[in-house]
Amino acid sequence: MFNFTHDGHVHTPFCPHGTKDPIEHYIQVGIEKDLQTMTFTEHAPFPQSFIDPVPNQDSAMSIDLLPDYLDTLRQMKRQYEEVIDIKIGLEVDLLPHLEEETIALLKPYAPLLDEVILSQHFLLIDGVYMPVDYSAETFDELVRALGSFENVMRAYYESIEHSLKFPWETIKVARIGHVDLPIKYQKNYEWSRSEVKEEERRLLQMIADRGFGLDFNTAGLRKPDCGEPYVAGLAKVANDLHIPFTLGSDAHLAQDVAAGFDMIAQKKATFL
Repeated sequence: MFNFTHDGHVHTPFCPHGTKDPIEHYIQVGIEKDLQTMTFTEHAPFPQSFIDPVPNQDSAMSIDLLPDYLDTLRQMKRQYEEVIDIKIGLEVDLLPHLEEETIALLKPYAPLLDEVILSQHFLLIDGVYMPVDYSAETFDELVRALGSFENVMRAYYESIEHSLKFPWETIKVARIGHVDLPIKYQKNYEWSRSEVKEEERRLLQMIADRGFGLDFNTAGLRKPDCGEPYVAGLAKVANDLHIPFTLGSDAHLAQDVAAGFDMIAQKKATFL
């Protein structure tokens, strides 16, 4: 069910909010941890009409850097082909109402990509894009705007469901990233997942129907207000729907490649 030799969600020094660890360092850590495959999934450029709402406007790399990113990964793929399979990917932001612009921007680069993660980091509330995972403070603004943690979860699920109607396959989307990202701050609130089961089930059914997989993302284990992998809480339902999982560390520094994979290996039966 889980392939522990593939880290399918890895960032790079091209990430403006990450570290400057060289890509070779990420790869070396992956080799040391006996990985056979690594998919680099840097945050893809935003369409021109989107204004990044976080203070430093550093959520994604610029379009000017995308060719360099792809060239660097092609070089790494060749350099390490006898040792580890390097896959070239992106983490594409699902931006409500900007789906067609996003696809049009990235479609020319699709032939150069192996696989793409589609992730949502912003919700559109009353015409304003609000960050989901930037900070506990900005997340609390989202909770206050929508009235409860459960309402944020509902809005998050429903936004993904709506946006999945677009042809993401044309830019090589293979799976949906951290599909329950708001749990990053769940320990700050009293909430019940049972209250959002209907929306959760409906979204997972649509993901299954579209043939996408899920990013089983261990970054949540490294977030003090979360304490569990993203997707773990809905893994049983997803598994029943035969949705494939790809383990991802969401590493933004080299030492986090494959982080948490050992815990998943020990406790995988509890998730499924």
